Amino acid sequence: MQKAIPGMKADAGFDRVESFPAGGNVRFGRVCGVNASGAVVEGGGTRIAGIALHTHTKIDNYVQYDDVSVLTRGLAWCSVIDGGTVTDGGAIEFNAAGEVQDADVGTAYPNAVFRSDAVTLNDGRVIACVELHSPTA
Repeated sequence: MQKAIPGMKADAGFDRVESFPAGGNVRFGRVCGVNASGAVVEGGGTRIAGIALHTHTKIDNYVQYDDVSVLTRGLAWCSVIDGGTVTDGGAIEFNAAGEVQDADVGTAYPNAVFRSDAVTLNDGRVIACVELHSPTA
């Protein structure tokens, strides 16, 4: 059995989830941002929104105009950049596709930290637990 899947909440603790319309395809477990039209897109957009959460009503991703559940505070499992490094307790950066790793990939995510090492899933994808609005970041 796998430990988690991209976009899955990591615990049942305090969190905040907001809804946004999708500005295109938004895959689960990706950092997303709000675009100029107020819709979420993978990557930073015009401002960072959070992490696109998994839903059981879709197979792999949200499509344009879907109602996207975005974690803005709390812990969730994110997709890691192919070959990316992850340091438990370390700062996070993300690329234009919303994938995360330690540093030097694009955009820093303020007040976000890794809360696990990288975890390789049965299908070869790599995820890591991310805490948004970490009080220790």
